[in-house]
Amino acid sequence: MPSTEASTTVASIIPEVGSDLVAAVRAGLPYAAVEQLQNHLEAPDALLARAMGISPRTLSRRREEGKLTTGESDRLVLLAEVVGLARRALGSEEGAREWLSTSHSMLGGESPLGHMDTVAGMEEVKKMLYHIEHGIPA
Repeated sequence: MPSTEASTTVASIIPEVGSDLVAAVRAGLPYAAVEQLQNHLEAPDALLARAMGISPRTLSRRREEGKLTTGESDRLVLLAEVVGLARRALGSEEGAREWLSTSHSMLGGESPLGHMDTVAGMEEVKKMLYHIEHGIPA
């Protein structure tokens, strides 16, 4: 689970998590949390659904139902954590948005957002961002 610093960042991106991140995830975040993250990313539904590890149809059903499952909420929080890390490493929301949506050779030509459909892919993206943040060559 994210550290306190990461939890604060997640809450700045997804205010719906409130003060108890774990309880919010266990209960299932409201669909509004997806919209908050989507606004930060300016990502189309299909790409966001892929990054959440669900189909676009499932994302559409969640919009209709108004609530995510625990697993989907967990993935959304992980995505928000990466977005926060990207903002910090790249110095701005716009820089983070552009970097997350641009294809990178180190990711086989995928964009970081497209690469984050698995936890392993998220970890690779986070490692790249830590390298950027700390000025470590890839």
